[in-house]
Amino acid sequence: MMSEDEFIDDEQAEQNVQEFIEEHGTEGVFVVYFRQFIFRFIMQELKSEDEEVEDIGTQLHLDVSEGDEVLKVKREQMLERCEVWARDLVDDLKDDEVVGEVIESGDFERLDDEDVEERVENAMDEKFEEWENQLEEFLEEVE
Repeated sequence: MMSEDEFIDDEQAEQNVQEFIEEHGTEGVFVVYFRQFIFRFIMQELKSEDEEVEDIGTQLHLDVSEGDEVLKVKREQMLERCEVWARDLVDDLKDDEVVGEVIESGDFERLDDEDVEERVENAMDEKFEEWENQLEEFLEEVE
């Protein structure tokens, strides 16, 4: 059983975020944010290929006998690939006069602004088109 002090409180979480920003900049936070977004998108794509999918193991089309270790490795490979795409996206977004300023300032609440949201969506649409072949190849690799 885990002891109480192994859970992170708000103060510790805030400190962790600050340390991450000091090390990777606010840009790093956006890379992680979009990495997770792209990762969820890929998982959804895998899931939608098979309507009867129940668990993550099936979603990744892996033989159950391969076990947790293979799942863990596959997940790490996916996250690495998603991070490459996220960094590509953030690099493009930095060139946008509005979104670039949001990334630099680290004002995450502005992601909810209609204008910012629209600019991010347009950039993502362009990127997903650009990555289409890479995404297809990658989905075939993980199946």
